[in-house]
Amino acid sequence: MRAPDQDPVIDRILALWNTDDHTLPSEPRLAELTGASRASVREALIRLEERGYVHRTQGTRTTANRRLPEVGRRIDEQFDHSLSIRAAGYEPRLQVVSAERRTLASAPSRFDDLPDGTEVLRTVKMWSVDDRPYALAEDLIPVTREADLDPHLPVFDLAEAGNSVQVAWETMWVDAVALDAERAEALQTRPGLPVIEMTYCGYGADDRVGYWSREVQLPAPAGLRNALIRRVHRG
Repeated sequence: MRAPDQDPVIDRILALWNTDDHTLPSEPRLAELTGASRASVREALIRLEERGYVHRTQGTRTTANRRLPEVGRRIDEQFDHSLSIRAAGYEPRLQVVSAERRTLASAPSRFDDLPDGTEVLRTVKMWSVDDRPYALAEDLIPVTREADLDPHLPVFDLAEAGNSVQVAWETMWVDAVALDAERAEALQTRPGLPVIEMTYCGYGADDRVGYWSREVQLPAPAGLRNALIRRVHRG
């Protein structure tokens, strides 16, 4: 139900993870089961703890976070709407509402910090859950190279094709807004409806911006509620 990780050792550990158990196997046993070195397993467990999958205590076994399968989609991890919708047991549908190249100019509706005059591909996409409108995203991808860009591609792929940025991080802001008329029409609902709006900036390790995106979602069906796992530090 999750996208493959960039670290194959983490993927192997998660494949072995049995949420019916309170603890994971020991580091030597995990190394044996995954075919990785103990150092690689230890590093993978550190990363899994940072992301809320496990809790490690000195002198005891590593404990799995057994509530994770119940939380739905994690907004602190990269995801694809279609994959998330299907994993939750629904049928996804992606519709490209519009796609056009444009030159950015100063306007009150701008949500990005790209310089005026930047050439971008602007896409508006809508995802449906069992044919019911669910999420609408507007993406701005700076275009710095000649490329035939398919607007159906994920924004990460569009950034790499359009401006050669391999996105390493996203910064996200969350706001409660009243749905404007344009997005309400696309989502087949009424203007003024209170919704959650999420604005993202995706940028590479060299700090170059790969894309800006803003998204609104209608109330999510079961299994698709946005969740965040945070570590609790005490003392």
